[in-house]
Amino acid sequence: MSDEFVGTSGPQGPNAPLAQWLYQLLKGAPLLVSSEQVSVGEDVSLPGADYHAEFYPTIPNFAMALLRQDPEVFTRYGPLLFHLIGCPTCHRAYLETYDALRVAVADEARPTTAAFRLSSSAHLATTSPKLLVFLCQLLIGQAGFVLRQAHREHGDEDAWARSLLQQAMQLSRHIMQGTLRQRALRDLVKVASQYQSVPASDPEVGGMLTYSALVGAGSGARGRTVRRAEMISRPQDQASIELRAGNLEGNVTQESDMLVLRLSGLDASLRGKFVSISLPLGTLLEPVRWLGGNPYAIRSAGLVGLDGSLITPLGRTDLHLNDAEDRNLLEILFKKMDVRPLEA
Repeated sequence: MSDEFVGTSGPQGPNAPLAQWLYQLLKGAPLLVSSEQVSVGEDVSLPGADYHAEFYPTIPNFAMALLRQDPEVFTRYGPLLFHLIGCPTCHRAYLETYDALRVAVADEARPTTAAFRLSSSAHLATTSPKLLVFLCQLLIGQAGFVLRQAHREHGDEDAWARSLLQQAMQLSRHIMQGTLRQRALRDLVKVASQYQSVPASDPEVGGMLTYSALVGAGSGARGRTVRRAEMISRPQDQASIELRAGNLEGNVTQESDMLVLRLSGLDASLRGKFVSISLPLGTLLEPVRWLGGNPYAIRSAGLVGLDGSLITPLGRTDLHLNDAEDRNLLEILFKKMDVRPLEA
């Protein structure tokens, strides 16, 4: 994964003296604080209509360039500096982003001497979970803004938005608290659904069920209460991703390198039929080689049993559910799963 946020800087001519002066103004400019401003580590809302399309997506790159003491930062981002002085909304976004990344790159006392490596598990393991939540929400918010702007302008920014979402997903795997990981990814399905390539779920399809992963709910941990559906489908101590659709439960386990889906209590309308399984987030990352090659249409290997149970393989992966970070990443792919009947 890239070490930087993806975007374009819109470089202009060599106006370093002017840009330096603008930056000094920016540092000393009074900030008009919005009543909606949140502290770093709290929930970040998706960007609204008052954010500026030509500048907002470049703010993380600008903040990172400042922290890395990029010698060309002022010439590359001169227009952005000028804009930040006069726009309280983008100015606030810049301050929040800079503060978050400043903590991420190194200690408070030496914010510009260490490289920021998103791919470094050791570094991220010592990063504040609340900071990771903020960064994930920021990236997902940017992706949503990019997609909405592209839609208005009849453009195609799917690749850019995809990269932003991928970075958020990779960061979130290092958040071990389930509630914080839920917060970090709360808008992921909503933003990912804006992809033109992701088929929308049809609520009119008879017998369709929509499952969602219970983020951080359990992975075969000792001492956890075992539900009936789990007892009939897997050993108590086997790592799993827990799923729920209303009062129905299921799970995903791993046998060697194969991910296996187990569902129980399915409606009579599904019994004795094959089902199609759709994972809308299945193409955002490529850790799983889905059976059939299409995560939007995985055909069950067998029929739903007369008792409403189903056990079917989904795909192979080199990740391991017994590894906490791998499990967190795989769990994201099951934040939404649709199951619908197929004719036998």
